[in-house]
Amino acid sequence: MPQPWVEEFNEWLANAVLSGCREDLVAYRSKAPHAVRNHPTDEHLIPLFVALGAGTDAAAKRLHSSISSGVISMDAYRFD
Repeated sequence: MPQPWVEEFNEWLANAVLSGCREDLVAYRSKAPHAVRNHPTDEHLIPLFVALGAGTDAAAKRLHSSISSGVISMDAYRFD
C-alpha cells in the first residue's frame, strides 16, 4: 500500500509536469509536499528534468503511474 506522503508528492509532481510548471519543478525541494523525504538527494529525479528539458515546450503525457513497495514511484512520462 502506498504511503500517503509518497502519493501526495507523486501527484504534486505529476500535476507540475503535466501543466508545464517548470519554475515549480526547479524549486521542487521547497515547493513540493514531502520533497526532501521522497528525494533526500536529486539523482533519481534528475532524469525526469533532463527529459523535460529535451522536450523544450513539448506537451507532457503521463504514460504510467504506480508505486512499488509503498515508497517507489514508477511513473513514466512522454514529451511530444
